[in-house]
Amino acid sequence: MYGKRILFFDPDTKTCKAAARALTATSSGVDVATNLQGMRELLDAGRYDLIMASHDQESREPSGMMELFDRVREEHPSTLFVLHATESTQDYMPLLQKRHYLRNLIAKNEDPLEPEELIVTAEKLLRNDIFGINKYLRWGVEPLSITLRESQKKAGYVRQVTDYANTLGCNSRTVELVNAIADELVTNAIFNAPVDAEGHAKYRHHKRSEALVLSDDEVATLQFACDGDFIAISSSDPFGSLKQDTVIEYLNRCLVKGPKQMSEDSGGAGLGLYRVFQSVSKFVINLDPGRRTEVISLIDLRLSMKQFRLATKSFHCFVAS
Repeated sequence: MYGKRILFFDPDTKTCKAAARALTATSSGVDVATNLQGMRELLDAGRYDLIMASHDQESREPSGMMELFDRVREEHPSTLFVLHATESTQDYMPLLQKRHYLRNLIAKNEDPLEPEELIVTAEKLLRNDIFGINKYLRWGVEPLSITLRESQKKAGYVRQVTDYANTLGCNSRTVELVNAIADELVTNAIFNAPVDAEGHAKYRHHKRSEALVLSDDEVATLQFACDGDFIAISSSDPFGSLKQDTVIEYLNRCLVKGPKQMSEDSGGAGLGLYRVFQSVSKFVINLDPGRRTEVISLIDLRLSMKQFRLATKSFHCFVAS
């Protein structure tokens, strides 16, 4: 990625220095700013391929940051944006729905920004290499894989993942989260993901009590692994039928208005995504429209359950170009 330029903005000098060290690993040129005026001056001086900026309240004062980004996006449509924030998901999800060029938010909790998440996010965006659960795990970790084909084997698929979590020594609440994630990912991969040549859902209204066996070109893959800090679970299907705007709309409606206002008929898949999102520390969706969808869920095992409930969640939606 030689020749790529990254602008990192945060009012905290230590955060900027740590981020600059991490992002230099992408072989990109990295500039930092600690106030809006400094960021404006850098943007006026030249174009950046990627802008990574704090969205906390103190970073937005005085107001005008989002208007600045709107202007940059209009002048340079290929510029990519990533926000980082400590505020709750309910506060930032409406922003992502309003501005379609914002699809990535890194959680900034009590600890500094994780260099690994900064690096992998920048690499995926700038290299257009978005797929793979391994990107979120330490080098050398080999995920376990299950082929998802038969609906009547769903309980067995899910049990393999929960058994793995129990083998790791996860507490009962974490095992419940793992079970909920695996259950929703398997359900979505078998019933909601498959579409026909015209893009119409094939099995969304199929009775869950009746057997369904996917053909060879419809089967999905469930993967799971742990690197000591995170347990990761992902599903990948060969359809790419999930749309990024739909994901944002579903999550925003459930988070802001509550999940009960969404009917199963109109948003069964949406409710499933919401349930998964509420069970994770990091939620990643990789899309290649018409070809592939990958949903990656990560639970931070370093957090107590109280910390987990209070922590901001990272959200990423990557689309292959």
